[in-house]
Amino acid sequence: MHIPPSLYSSMRFNFLYVDRYVFRRGWTYPESYVPYCMLRYILQGSADFIIDGVPHMVQEGEVCYIPEGCQLECHAREDAFSFISIRFTTTVQLDGSDFLAEYFRIPRVTRQADPEVLGYFQQVYQNATTQNTSKLFRIRGNLELILAWLVEHTPEAHLETSSEPEADLSVEGLRRRESRTHALKRDPRVQVVVDYLVAHPAEPFDTEFLACMADMSPSSLRRLFKETTGKSPGAFVKDLRMTTAARRLLVTDERISSIAYELGFDDANYFSRIFKTFFGVSPQEYRAASRE
Repeated sequence: MHIPPSLYSSMRFNFLYVDRYVFRRGWTYPESYVPYCMLRYILQGSADFIIDGVPHMVQEGEVCYIPEGCQLECHAREDAFSFISIRFTTTVQLDGSDFLAEYFRIPRVTRQADPEVLGYFQQVYQNATTQNTSKLFRIRGNLELILAWLVEHTPEAHLETSSEPEADLSVEGLRRRESRTHALKRDPRVQVVVDYLVAHPAEPFDTEFLACMADMSPSSLRRLFKETTGKSPGAFVKDLRMTTAARRLLVTDERISSIAYELGFDDANYFSRIFKTFFGVSPQEYRAASRE
């Protein structure tokens, strides 16, 4: 597929978040809308990642690409399952297309990734957890090295020769694709709010403040925000806070109650219940599993 030269000059990858996750057999991530792109390097075990209704079995040493705007569901297959996950967005959106897959042929799962790719993932994670003033450049550089490796190791004929299941062309599958296409048509006013929330997950949630930022009424913000991200502002903030909590559990020795309070939860027990609905284990179990 021909790629217009102008795309290269306008293309940017905006890093959002990285973390290392450790789960046990029985872990399930219920089907949810994903408002960003993800790259996951499988460190141990295997699982089923169901992307827009199509199942993909992933296992150790593989890289999974999860596109922005998809519906994702996950199920662990083994007693120990772990991966590094990078979240990011792209500045290029063409009629709701999956830009990286349709223009660069990056598949959902890349088998037998080289050790150097794991090194890139580890560099993103390590730099994200340091205070080095150059970390943003190192994170972006390694993210682009991962994408470059995936592009270079994907045959041009991938879409015609892949053994992966074909896209769901049922009525329900087409509806999902149309829903994703609609969701990817970003409203710039909503994007300002999304960028602010991603950068300030621990700040008190205030719909009036966010509506003022977007220069619209609270009701219009709620409607357009859900159309753009698939979630209400409140649900989006809850998701961000849970991922922030998970990162702190992994990279700090802060008390769980302190993490909960800093993220706006007055009741640590309620925080623990919400955390378990997201990750399948309690905060204590999550931290312990990551350090075994």
